[in-house]
Amino acid sequence: MILICRHGQTEWNLEGRLQGWLDSELTELGITQARALQFGLKTFCREKKFKVICSPLGRVRSTAKIALADARHVTEITYDDRLKEHGIGAWEGLNTEEIELRFPGMLKKKEKDSWNFQPPEGESLAHLEGRLIAFLDDIDKSEDILLFCHEMVSKTLRKILLNLSQQQALILTHDQFSFFVIDNMKMHQYHCSPS
Repeated sequence: MILICRHGQTEWNLEGRLQGWLDSELTELGITQARALQFGLKTFCREKKFKVICSPLGRVRSTAKIALADARHVTEITYDDRLKEHGIGAWEGLNTEEIELRFPGMLKKKEKDSWNFQPPEGESLAHLEGRLIAFLDDIDKSEDILLFCHEMVSKTLRKILLNLSQQQALILTHDQFSFFVIDNMKMHQYHCSPS
């Protein structure tokens, strides 16, 4: 069984800035979302034990620290660079208006082939998929795994685990008050109470 959690809202999420491998702090809402995940995971996991693997980026570390406070369902916590968000290179920290100003026409080019488009100094979603396939190949399938990651990583993991097409993956969402449970090629979204 694999559980997939996304980090809470950040300041740059609120401002519409693309983060990639850069970071910004969790907002108050982001902290509330992490606390909701804490409640949801405790409720869902109960007697099960999970190995936790996290992206090393700060927004994920902050979310996981809150969500796993006093967790009794965790056997181990590790960090893996392959769970880092989709690297968008020179676009990181920019909003769409700034991208269009600095890189005219590139957003339209991206729309034509979102999966294979590579931002300047960044990686394509195909590259992201490659590193996540390698990550999944390396994990112990006999263990229950709890992942803390990012939106595009969550979409791409679900693409791989559920054998989805590129287009199916691109329209997936992952709201920050929920986590996904994938077991035997079936997926359930678990909504957490924001208490």
